[in-house]
Amino acid sequence: MDPMLRAITPTCLLALLLTPLAGPAAASEIFRLEDPRGDDFGAGDLVYPNHPDFEPGSLDLEFLSARAARDGTWFKARMGRPIRSPVGRVTSLGAEPLEQIVRNGFYTFNIDIYIDTDRVAGSGRTDTMPGRMVNVHRDSAWEKAVILTPRPQVARSWYANHLVDLEESLLRAAKGRVDRDDMADIEARVEEQIEAQVFFPSRVRVRGREIEFFVPNEFLGGPARPDWAYTVLVTGADVEQASRLLNISPGAFSLMAMPVAPGRAADRWGIIKQGDINQPPVIDVLAQTAEEQQRILSDYDVVAPRLATVPGISPAGREAVAGVPRAPGEDAAPPRRTTPGMTPAAPDLAPAAPGEPARRTIPARLRTLNELRDEGLVTEEEYQRLRRKILSEI
Repeated sequence: MDPMLRAITPTCLLALLLTPLAGPAAASEIFRLEDPRGDDFGAGDLVYPNHPDFEPGSLDLEFLSARAARDGTWFKARMGRPIRSPVGRVTSLGAEPLEQIVRNGFYTFNIDIYIDTDRVAGSGRTDTMPGRMVNVHRDSAWEKAVILTPRPQVARSWYANHLVDLEESLLRAAKGRVDRDDMADIEARVEEQIEAQVFFPSRVRVRGREIEFFVPNEFLGGPARPDWAYTVLVTGADVEQASRLLNISPGAFSLMAMPVAPGRAADRWGIIKQGDINQPPVIDVLAQTAEEQQRILSDYDVVAPRLATVPGISPAGREAVAGVPRAPGEDAAPPRRTTPGMTPAAPDLAPAAPGEPARRTIPARLRTLNELRDEGLVTEEEYQRLRRKILSEI
Protein backbone atom coordinates (compact mmCIF):
# COMPACT_ATOMS: atom_id res chain seq x y z
CA MET A 1 0.00 0.00 0.00
CA ASP A 2 1.17 3.48 -0.75
CA PRO A 3 2.82 4.99 2.40
CA MET A 4 0.76 8.12 1.81
CA LEU A 5 -2.46 6.13 2.10
CA ARG A 6 -1.24 4.40 5.33
CA ALA A 7 -0.83 7.84 6.88
CA ILE A 8 -4.53 8.58 6.46
CA THR A 9 -6.29 7.42 9.61
CA PRO A 10 -9.97 6.42 9.57
CA THR A 11 -10.82 9.69 11.32
CA CYS A 12 -9.02 11.70 8.65
CA LEU A 13 -10.72 9.70 5.92
CA LEU A 14 -14.14 10.39 7.44
CA ALA A 15 -13.32 14.09 7.63
CA LEU A 16 -12.30 14.11 3.98
CA LEU A 17 -15.49 12.37 2.96
CA LEU A 18 -17.62 14.86 4.89
CA THR A 19 -15.82 17.93 3.55
CA PRO A 20 -17.73 19.42 0.58
CA LEU A 21 -15.88 19.77 -2.67
CA ALA A 22 -14.59 23.22 -3.42
CA GLY A 23 -16.95 25.27 -5.56
CA PRO A 24 -17.89 28.84 -6.35
CA ALA A 25 -18.26 31.07 -3.31
CA ALA A 26 -21.77 31.91 -2.22
CA ALA A 27 -23.12 34.85 -4.14
CA SER A 28 -22.60 38.10 -2.29
CA GLU A 29 -25.33 40.63 -1.80
CA ILE A 30 -25.98 43.03 -4.64
CA PHE A 31 -27.36 45.55 -2.16
CA ARG A 32 -29.00 45.90 1.23
CA LEU A 33 -31.39 48.74 2.05
CA GLU A 34 -32.03 49.27 5.76
CA ASP A 35 -35.28 50.68 7.11
CA PRO A 36 -35.83 52.19 10.59
CA ARG A 37 -37.27 49.82 13.16
CA GLY A 38 -40.56 50.54 14.87
CA ASP A 39 -42.03 52.62 12.03
CA ASP A 40 -44.91 50.28 11.20
CA PHE A 41 -47.60 52.94 11.67
CA GLY A 42 -47.98 54.34 8.14
CA ALA A 43 -48.61 58.07 8.15
CA GLY A 44 -48.53 57.99 11.95
CA ASP A 45 -52.13 57.17 12.89
CA LEU A 46 -52.53 53.53 11.86
CA VAL A 47 -52.78 50.77 14.46
CA TYR A 48 -52.80 47.02 13.99
CA PRO A 49 -56.07 45.11 13.65
CA ASN A 50 -57.66 43.72 16.78
CA HIS A 51 -56.67 40.20 15.81
CA PRO A 52 -54.16 37.76 17.37
CA ASP A 53 -52.42 37.21 14.01
CA PHE A 54 -51.35 40.86 13.95
CA GLU A 55 -49.22 42.59 16.55
CA PRO A 56 -46.84 45.56 16.45
CA GLY A 57 -43.70 44.61 14.56
CA SER A 58 -45.37 41.95 12.41
CA LEU A 59 -45.27 44.16 9.32
CA ASP A 60 -42.27 46.27 10.28
CA LEU A 61 -39.81 46.01 7.38
CA GLU A 62 -36.23 46.10 8.66
CA PHE A 63 -34.32 45.63 5.42
CA LEU A 64 -34.58 44.59 1.80
CA SER A 65 -31.61 42.91 0.13
CA ALA A 66 -30.88 41.21 -3.19
CA ARG A 67 -28.39 38.58 -4.31
CA ALA A 68 -27.76 37.14 -7.75
CA ALA A 69 -28.52 33.51 -8.55
CA ARG A 70 -27.76 31.48 -11.66
CA ASP A 71 -30.92 32.51 -13.50
CA GLY A 72 -32.33 35.39 -11.51
CA THR A 73 -32.33 37.38 -8.28
CA TRP A 74 -33.33 36.37 -4.77
CA PHE A 75 -34.78 39.30 -2.85
CA LYS A 76 -34.90 39.05 0.93
CA ALA A 77 -36.96 41.03 3.42
CA ARG A 78 -36.76 40.89 7.19
CA MET A 79 -39.74 41.76 9.35
CA GLY A 80 -39.83 42.85 12.98
CA ARG A 81 -41.41 39.60 14.21
CA PRO A 82 -41.44 35.97 13.05
CA ILE A 83 -43.53 35.59 9.92
CA ARG A 84 -46.77 33.76 10.67
CA SER A 85 -47.50 30.52 8.85
CA PRO A 86 -51.00 29.73 7.53
CA VAL A 87 -50.70 26.13 8.75
CA GLY A 88 -53.32 25.36 11.38
CA ARG A 89 -55.39 28.49 10.67
CA VAL A 90 -58.75 28.78 8.96
CA THR A 91 -60.42 31.36 6.75
CA SER A 92 -62.90 33.80 8.24
CA LEU A 93 -65.55 32.69 5.76
CA GLY A 94 -66.46 29.02 5.82
CA ALA A 95 -63.69 27.90 8.20
CA GLU A 96 -61.65 26.45 5.31
CA PRO A 97 -58.02 25.63 6.15
CA LEU A 98 -56.06 28.75 5.22
CA GLU A 99 -53.13 26.74 3.89
CA GLN A 100 -55.38 25.47 1.07
CA ILE A 101 -55.61 28.93 -0.45
CA VAL A 102 -52.27 30.34 0.80
CA ARG A 103 -49.41 28.04 -0.19
CA ASN A 104 -46.22 30.09 0.13
CA GLY A 105 -45.79 30.05 3.91
CA PHE A 106 -47.07 33.56 4.77
CA TYR A 107 -50.40 35.38 4.68
CA THR A 108 -50.38 38.65 6.64
CA PHE A 109 -48.62 41.11 4.31
CA ASN A 110 -47.81 42.23 0.78
CA ILE A 111 -44.49 43.78 -0.24
CA ASP A 112 -44.51 45.87 -3.43
CA ILE A 113 -41.20 46.76 -5.10
CA TYR A 114 -41.38 49.29 -7.93
CA ILE A 115 -38.09 49.35 -9.82
CA ASP A 116 -36.81 52.29 -11.85
CA THR A 117 -34.32 50.69 -14.22
CA ASP A 118 -33.51 53.63 -16.50
CA ARG A 119 -33.20 56.40 -13.84
CA VAL A 120 -34.80 58.95 -16.18
CA ALA A 121 -37.23 61.23 -14.35
CA GLY A 122 -40.79 60.82 -15.60
CA SER A 123 -39.91 57.88 -17.84
CA GLY A 124 -42.04 54.97 -16.75
CA ARG A 125 -45.12 54.44 -14.60
CA THR A 126 -45.95 56.18 -11.32
CA ASP A 127 -49.13 54.31 -10.39
CA THR A 128 -49.09 51.51 -7.82
CA MET A 129 -51.22 48.41 -7.34
CA PRO A 130 -54.92 49.12 -6.68
CA GLY A 131 -55.74 49.91 -3.07
CA ARG A 132 -52.35 51.36 -2.06
CA MET A 133 -53.58 54.95 -2.51
CA VAL A 134 -50.10 56.30 -3.22
CA ASN A 135 -48.04 57.04 -6.32
CA VAL A 136 -44.35 56.53 -6.97
CA HIS A 137 -42.42 59.79 -7.22
CA ARG A 138 -41.87 60.81 -10.85
CA ASP A 139 -38.08 60.81 -10.36
CA SER A 140 -38.40 57.09 -9.61
CA ALA A 141 -41.00 56.26 -12.28
CA TRP A 142 -40.82 52.52 -12.69
CA GLU A 143 -40.38 50.06 -15.53
CA LYS A 144 -40.71 46.86 -13.48
CA ALA A 145 -42.80 45.93 -10.43
CA VAL A 146 -42.36 42.91 -8.18
CA ILE A 147 -45.47 42.23 -6.07
CA LEU A 148 -44.98 39.72 -3.27
CA THR A 149 -48.41 38.60 -2.09
CA PRO A 150 -49.66 35.42 -0.39
CA ARG A 151 -51.78 34.40 -3.40
CA PRO A 152 -49.71 35.35 -6.46
CA GLN A 153 -51.69 33.55 -9.16
CA VAL A 154 -55.02 34.85 -7.88
CA ALA A 155 -53.64 38.37 -7.46
CA ARG A 156 -52.30 38.36 -11.02
CA SER A 157 -55.65 37.21 -12.38
CA TRP A 158 -57.59 39.84 -10.42
CA TYR A 159 -55.17 42.56 -11.49
CA ALA A 160 -55.57 41.54 -15.14
CA ASN A 161 -59.35 41.59 -14.82
CA HIS A 162 -59.16 45.05 -13.22
CA LEU A 163 -57.07 46.43 -16.09
CA VAL A 164 -59.38 44.89 -18.67
CA ASP A 165 -62.37 46.51 -16.98
CA LEU A 166 -60.65 49.91 -17.02
CA GLU A 167 -59.66 49.62 -20.68
CA GLU A 168 -63.14 48.45 -21.63
CA SER A 169 -64.71 51.44 -19.83
CA LEU A 170 -62.42 53.87 -21.65
CA LEU A 171 -63.10 52.30 -25.05
CA ARG A 172 -66.86 52.17 -24.44
CA ALA A 173 -66.85 55.86 -23.47
CA ALA A 174 -64.95 56.70 -26.66
CA LYS A 175 -66.81 54.41 -29.13
CA GLY A 176 -70.16 53.92 -27.50
CA ARG A 177 -69.88 50.14 -27.71
CA VAL A 178 -67.37 47.32 -27.31
CA ASP A 179 -67.55 44.16 -29.41
CA ARG A 180 -65.94 40.74 -29.15
CA ASP A 181 -62.92 41.71 -31.23
CA ASP A 182 -62.38 44.79 -29.07
CA MET A 183 -62.38 42.67 -25.92
CA ALA A 184 -59.94 40.16 -27.42
CA ASP A 185 -57.60 43.02 -28.32
CA ILE A 186 -57.90 44.55 -24.83
CA GLU A 187 -57.21 41.23 -23.11
CA ALA A 188 -54.17 40.58 -25.31
CA ARG A 189 -52.72 44.04 -24.63
CA VAL A 190 -53.31 43.75 -20.88
CA GLU A 191 -51.63 40.34 -20.80
CA GLU A 192 -48.66 41.70 -22.72
CA GLN A 193 -48.40 44.67 -20.37
CA ILE A 194 -48.44 42.55 -17.21
CA GLU A 195 -45.99 40.04 -18.65
CA ALA A 196 -43.51 42.83 -19.38
CA GLN A 197 -43.99 45.05 -16.33
CA VAL A 198 -45.41 43.22 -13.29
CA PHE A 199 -44.19 40.00 -11.67
CA PHE A 200 -45.87 38.07 -8.84
CA PRO A 201 -43.25 35.74 -7.25
CA SER A 202 -44.28 32.16 -6.55
CA ARG A 203 -40.87 30.79 -5.50
CA VAL A 204 -40.86 31.87 -1.87
CA ARG A 205 -38.92 30.73 1.21
CA VAL A 206 -39.79 31.73 4.77
CA ARG A 207 -37.49 31.32 7.74
CA GLY A 208 -38.15 33.04 11.03
CA ARG A 209 -38.41 36.77 10.42
CA GLU A 210 -37.07 36.57 6.87
CA ILE A 211 -38.76 35.91 3.55
CA GLU A 212 -36.93 35.33 0.25
CA PHE A 213 -38.57 35.48 -3.17
CA PHE A 214 -37.16 34.77 -6.60
CA VAL A 215 -37.41 36.98 -9.69
CA PRO A 216 -36.08 35.52 -12.97
CA ASN A 217 -33.59 37.29 -15.21
CA GLU A 218 -36.03 37.06 -18.10
CA PHE A 219 -38.29 39.50 -16.28
CA LEU A 220 -35.71 41.98 -14.95
CA GLY A 221 -33.41 41.64 -17.95
CA GLY A 222 -30.61 40.34 -15.70
CA PRO A 223 -29.78 40.40 -11.99
CA ALA A 224 -31.01 43.31 -9.90
CA ARG A 225 -28.60 46.25 -9.95
CA PRO A 226 -27.54 48.70 -7.23
CA ASP A 227 -27.80 51.68 -9.59
CA TRP A 228 -31.53 51.12 -10.09
CA ALA A 229 -34.01 52.80 -7.72
CA TYR A 230 -36.38 50.77 -5.53
CA THR A 231 -39.67 52.06 -4.10
CA VAL A 232 -40.90 49.61 -1.46
CA LEU A 233 -44.35 49.50 0.18
CA VAL A 234 -45.70 47.15 2.86
CA THR A 235 -49.45 46.61 3.19
CA GLY A 236 -51.57 44.20 5.18
CA ALA A 237 -52.76 41.26 3.08
CA ASP A 238 -56.49 40.81 2.62
CA VAL A 239 -56.21 37.27 1.25
CA GLU A 240 -59.96 36.79 1.24
CA GLN A 241 -60.71 40.24 -0.16
CA ALA A 242 -63.03 40.84 2.79
CA SER A 243 -63.20 44.55 2.00
CA ARG A 244 -64.95 43.80 -1.29
CA LEU A 245 -67.37 41.33 0.23
CA LEU A 246 -68.30 43.73 3.03
CA ASN A 247 -68.54 46.62 0.55
CA ILE A 248 -66.48 48.91 2.78
CA SER A 249 -65.47 51.11 -0.17
CA PRO A 250 -68.16 50.94 -2.88
CA GLY A 251 -66.74 51.32 -6.39
CA ALA A 252 -63.13 50.91 -5.27
CA PHE A 253 -60.98 47.89 -6.07
CA SER A 254 -58.09 46.88 -3.85
CA LEU A 255 -55.62 44.18 -4.84
CA MET A 256 -55.47 42.20 -1.60
CA ALA A 257 -54.56 45.26 0.50
CA MET A 258 -56.18 45.55 3.92
CA PRO A 259 -58.19 48.79 4.14
CA VAL A 260 -58.30 51.57 6.73
CA ALA A 261 -61.34 52.26 8.91
CA PRO A 262 -62.11 54.20 12.10
CA GLY A 263 -61.75 52.36 15.39
CA ARG A 264 -60.24 48.90 15.68
CA ALA A 265 -61.53 45.81 13.92
CA ALA A 266 -60.14 42.36 13.11
CA ASP A 267 -59.71 42.81 9.35
CA ARG A 268 -58.46 46.37 8.74
CA TRP A 269 -56.05 49.02 9.97
CA GLY A 270 -57.51 51.13 12.75
CA ILE A 271 -57.14 54.88 13.12
CA ILE A 272 -56.30 56.64 16.37
CA LYS A 273 -55.96 60.28 17.39
CA GLN A 274 -58.84 61.29 15.10
CA GLY A 275 -56.62 60.55 12.12
CA ASP A 276 -57.83 61.14 8.57
CA ILE A 277 -59.84 58.29 7.05
CA ASN A 278 -58.27 59.02 3.64
CA GLN A 279 -54.71 58.22 4.63
CA PRO A 280 -53.05 55.40 2.64
CA PRO A 281 -53.29 51.84 3.99
CA VAL A 282 -49.50 51.51 3.61
CA ILE A 283 -48.06 50.51 6.97
CA ASP A 284 -44.34 50.86 6.11
CA VAL A 285 -42.13 52.19 3.31
CA LEU A 286 -38.39 52.23 2.78
CA ALA A 287 -37.41 55.67 4.06
CA GLN A 288 -34.54 57.47 5.71
CA THR A 289 -36.30 57.94 9.07
CA ALA A 290 -39.68 57.29 10.64
CA GLU A 291 -40.34 61.03 10.44
CA GLU A 292 -39.57 60.99 6.72
CA GLN A 293 -42.04 58.16 6.23
CA GLN A 294 -44.74 60.09 8.07
CA ARG A 295 -44.10 63.18 5.95
CA ILE A 296 -44.25 61.20 2.70
CA LEU A 297 -47.46 59.33 3.51
CA SER A 298 -49.18 62.41 4.96
CA ASP A 299 -48.52 64.56 1.89
CA TYR A 300 -51.80 64.06 0.02
CA ASP A 301 -54.83 66.19 -0.79
CA VAL A 302 -58.24 64.71 -1.61
CA VAL A 303 -59.53 68.05 -2.94
CA ALA A 304 -56.66 68.83 -5.36
CA PRO A 305 -56.73 65.75 -5.92
CA ARG A 306 -53.21 64.51 -5.19
CA LEU A 307 -51.99 61.21 -3.82
CA ALA A 308 -48.94 60.87 -1.59
CA THR A 309 -45.86 60.14 -3.71
CA VAL A 310 -43.24 57.73 -2.41
CA PRO A 311 -39.61 58.20 -3.54
CA GLY A 312 -37.35 55.38 -4.60
CA ILE A 313 -33.88 54.66 -3.21
CA SER A 314 -30.87 53.81 -5.34
CA PRO A 315 -28.42 51.69 -3.30
CA ALA A 316 -25.53 53.08 -5.38
CA GLY A 317 -26.79 56.64 -4.94
CA ARG A 318 -27.40 57.12 -8.64
CA GLU A 319 -29.46 60.26 -9.27
CA ALA A 320 -32.25 60.39 -11.84
CA VAL A 321 -31.45 62.40 -14.96
CA ALA A 322 -33.80 64.95 -16.51
CA GLY A 323 -36.51 63.37 -18.59
CA VAL A 324 -40.18 64.12 -19.13
CA PRO A 325 -40.82 67.76 -18.13
CA ARG A 326 -43.25 68.76 -15.42
CA ALA A 327 -46.76 69.96 -16.12
CA PRO A 328 -47.26 73.72 -16.71
CA GLY A 329 -47.34 75.55 -13.42
CA GLU A 330 -45.96 72.60 -11.48
CA ASP A 331 -43.41 73.63 -8.88
CA ALA A 332 -39.84 72.54 -9.29
CA ALA A 333 -38.72 69.76 -7.00
CA PRO A 334 -37.33 70.84 -3.61
CA PRO A 335 -33.57 70.59 -3.07
CA ARG A 336 -32.36 67.01 -2.79
CA ARG A 337 -31.28 65.50 0.47
CA THR A 338 -27.78 64.21 0.89
CA THR A 339 -28.92 60.65 1.47
CA PRO A 340 -27.94 58.64 -1.64
CA GLY A 341 -30.87 57.84 -3.85
CA MET A 342 -33.49 59.53 -1.68
CA THR A 343 -35.78 61.88 -3.60
CA PRO A 344 -38.48 64.14 -2.15
CA ALA A 345 -42.17 63.85 -2.91
CA ALA A 346 -43.59 66.15 -5.58
CA PRO A 347 -46.66 66.39 -7.87
CA ASP A 348 -47.05 63.93 -10.71
CA LEU A 349 -48.95 63.47 -14.00
CA ALA A 350 -46.52 65.30 -16.30
CA PRO A 351 -47.40 65.61 -20.01
CA ALA A 352 -45.32 64.10 -22.79
CA ALA A 353 -42.13 65.86 -23.81
CA PRO A 354 -42.15 67.87 -27.06
CA GLY A 355 -41.60 65.54 -30.01
CA GLU A 356 -42.14 62.46 -27.82
CA PRO A 357 -45.04 60.09 -28.70
CA ALA A 358 -47.98 61.04 -26.49
CA ARG A 359 -48.95 57.39 -26.02
CA ARG A 360 -45.87 56.99 -23.82
CA THR A 361 -47.35 58.87 -20.88
CA ILE A 362 -51.08 59.25 -21.59
CA PRO A 363 -52.01 55.62 -20.70
CA ALA A 364 -50.24 55.95 -17.35
CA ARG A 365 -52.01 59.25 -16.67
CA LEU A 366 -55.38 57.74 -17.56
CA ARG A 367 -54.70 54.78 -15.29
CA THR A 368 -53.88 57.14 -12.43
CA LEU A 369 -57.03 59.16 -13.10
CA ASN A 370 -59.12 55.98 -13.04
CA GLU A 371 -57.49 54.99 -9.75
CA LEU A 372 -58.43 58.37 -8.28
CA ARG A 373 -62.03 57.93 -9.38
CA ASP A 374 -62.20 54.34 -8.12
CA GLU A 375 -60.84 55.43 -4.75
CA GLY A 376 -63.52 58.15 -4.58
CA LEU A 377 -60.92 60.94 -4.59
CA VAL A 378 -62.43 62.76 -7.60
CA THR A 379 -66.05 63.35 -8.52
CA GLU A 380 -67.51 62.02 -11.77
CA GLU A 381 -67.59 65.58 -13.12
CA GLU A 382 -63.91 66.14 -12.28
CA TYR A 383 -63.05 62.75 -13.75
CA GLN A 384 -64.70 63.52 -17.09
CA ARG A 385 -63.12 66.99 -17.28
CA LEU A 386 -59.60 65.69 -16.54
CA ARG A 387 -60.05 62.75 -18.89
CA ARG A 388 -61.04 65.05 -21.76
CA LYS A 389 -58.02 67.22 -21.05
CA ILE A 390 -55.61 64.26 -21.17
CA LEU A 391 -57.18 62.77 -24.32
CA SER A 392 -56.98 66.16 -26.06
CA GLU A 393 -53.17 65.80 -26.05
CA ILE A 394 -53.25 62.73 -28.30
